[in-house]
This record gives sequence, C-alpha cells and structure tokens, in this order.
Amino acid sequence: MTIANLLDLVYVLCDLLAVGFGAKLLFWLLSGELLHNSAVFFLRSVLAASIIGLFLPSHHIPKTHAVSMLSVYVSGVAILAWKRFHLVGAWYPIFALSTTVILYFSVLVAIAQPLLASSPFAVLVPPHSKSIVALTQYFVMALFAGLAIMAVKGRAKNQRYRR
Repeated sequence: MTIANLLDLVYVLCDLLAVGFGAKLLFWLLSGELLHNSAVFFLRSVLAASIIGLFLPSHHIPKTHAVSMLSVYVSGVAILAWKRFHLVGAWYPIFALSTTVILYFSVLVAIAQPLLASSPFAVLVPPHSKSIVALTQYFVMALFAGLAIMAVKGRAKNQRYRR
C-alpha cells in the first residue's frame, strides 16, 4: 500500500467518523438541544478529515481539496459562533446552518470518494454509474437544505445548550 492510498484510507475513515458524529449533532440541533460533546467530536473529526484531505496528492485542485478547504472555513465560522459568541442571538442559526453545511460536505465526500480513479474504493463502483451518483448528490443536497432549515428552527424548543 502506498502512502497516497494510506492517506486516502485515513481520509475516508475520518470522513465517516465526521458523518457519524455530525448525524448525532444534527439530531440534537433538530431537537433544539445542543450537547457539548457531540459538537466537539464532530468539529474535531471534520477538521481532521479536511486537513488530511488537503494533503492528498494531486497535480491540480480536485473537488476533494475544494470541499476540504470550504469545510475548514465553515468550521471556523461554527467554532466562532459557538465559542466566541456562545450561540447568542443570530449566532445560533449561523452555528446550526454552518454545521449542517459541514455535514453535507462530509456526506458529499463520502459519496464522491469512491469515484476517484486513485481511490482504493474505485473498484466498488460499477462503470457508467456517474449519472446515478449525480442524482444521489442532488437528492442529498435537497435533503440537507430541508434539514438546515429545520435545524435553524430547532432553537425555539430550548434556548441553552447543555454541557
């Protein structure tokens, strides 16, 4: 196994961890309660996956690098809203929206990663399935748009987050 394949494998594993922790965080955001640990684990795993994604070798900037950079920036906004402004006022909707967008990016990478020719998971994808994957990505985007709206509205149930 080459170093590039090992990095790719670690990237996918960190991304899958981020998706799992993000699903838990999104559940708490939808219920209007934010648990401190779920946000910490989610943001740490997303940042780890994003940083590893930036180190993946490439001759040009692939979509995974672009998504990794966007995830780092949006994670910065979420951390700022959470740690600096304590989710007060408009900062809760900003936090809910940014964490939902970060989770969407992680799911998008989990869907697109097997399609890369350099990926060790490329053998799992049947040939000529790009249109199915594109349709899946549009469906996931619509789903996350609805989830983001519901997460922003979930704050009305509980005004404080628990530690």
